[in-house]
Amino acid sequence: MIITLSGLPGAGKGTVGRMLAKKLNYQYIAGGDMFRKIARDKYKMTMDEFDKFLTKNPEIKVDEEIDNLQKNLGKTKNNFILDSRLGWFFIPHSFKILLKADLDERVRRITNDKSGHRIAFRQGTFSEIKKRTQEREKNHQKRIERLYGIKNMVDDNHFDLVVDTNQISPQEVVDIILNNIRK
Repeated sequence: MIITLSGLPGAGKGTVGRMLAKKLNYQYIAGGDMFRKIARDKYKMTMDEFDKFLTKNPEIKVDEEIDNLQKNLGKTKNNFILDSRLGWFFIPHSFKILLKADLDERVRRITNDKSGHRIAFRQGTFSEIKKRTQEREKNHQKRIERLYGIKNMVDDNHFDLVVDTNQISPQEVVDIILNNIRK
């Protein structure tokens, strides 16, 4: 089985994805890690700098490169979890899950993240981080619409399961997912 986890930054994809992969003994693959690595290693930029750069420079084909890697995973591998906002689109035969949370809750999670994945987004006041998060989401959505014609990448209708993570723990989210998979 292939599981794709989608959601906006701070919704819980990384935390839930890693926990679920461990529980199922699946490989965990994060699309965001692919982008971060290219941004850092090849372009010497943070994620928010890289998002703005890609929006202003559509001739740079990083999105397509990573998207093709994800498509290929869906054709060649099994028993993995892909944490990617567009995983549902690139691997349509996957079990597609959307994790949702309110903007303020997501920003609170981002600012409290100790994993080191979001260093650029943890610096500043809550309102500054909230603004940068909204800008990043807007830039990403613009690129997705331009590239694939998808007007809302996190529309509930794209998914087999939608979980609101606002008031529940990551373990409770994992339990909901496992119960739905078993059905």
